[in-house]
Amino acid sequence: MLDGALQGLGILYTFNDHRIVRSIEEGRLQRVLVDWSPTFPGLFLYYSNRHSPTPALRAFIDCLLDRDS
Repeated sequence: MLDGALQGLGILYTFNDHRIVRSIEEGRLQRVLVDWSPTFPGLFLYYSNRHSPTPALRAFIDCLLDRDS
């Protein structure tokens, strides 16, 4: 999707990462709808807390937590 946006094929909706930030700094990409696209630190995962997470969801959460540490 990033390559398509860099080629002018459309608007890219993504989380910021080093490639996105660099492309904006180089003027290859431009942010649009800035007032409507707030930035957030990191990823968020929402799930029902009525029940304990399934083993698969627990493994996924643990994987995400390990990635950030």
